[in-house]
Amino acid sequence: MKKIVLVLLVALSVSTFQRMPAWGNEFKKRDAILAQYKKWLDTLGTEGSRYWGRLVAKRRPHQLYLGEAFFRADFRSQERFVDIYSNYLAGHPEKFMLIDLFDAGTNMSVGEYGFGGFKLYPRSARIAEIGRATSVNPAAQIRNPSPPWITAE
Repeated sequence: MKKIVLVLLVALSVSTFQRMPAWGNEFKKRDAILAQYKKWLDTLGTEGSRYWGRLVAKRRPHQLYLGEAFFRADFRSQERFVDIYSNYLAGHPEKFMLIDLFDAGTNMSVGEYGFGGFKLYPRSARIAEIGRATSVNPAAQIRNPSPPWITAE
């Protein structure tokens, strides 16, 4: 009986230790994905396309101040940008961080990203709130600022 228990314990320990390298590899994969996110987000920051200007992370939800290029982009690109930024802030490609979105030019709230997903407040409400009318130049719109690891669908 002791031999059977001993053989069973040895078999279980061998099978358990064989899986451990896969767990360690998961962290390397996650870090590689987050490094890609950071590189892509830096190209859209103040030195690049000016999608975003600054991040205030003193308290949650984080406050992300968005530039004019963000508002010229189509809705799908805006959603993808905020989704990836949220993953980057959370430090995990499958988890999300709550973000309040603000216009960098006016410091007015323009949207949010949270449990209900991406929500951009109606443009007419934002214009009435700040008392100015703006028009979007269709020729100046950014069509698809996709990260290099996401293929066009």
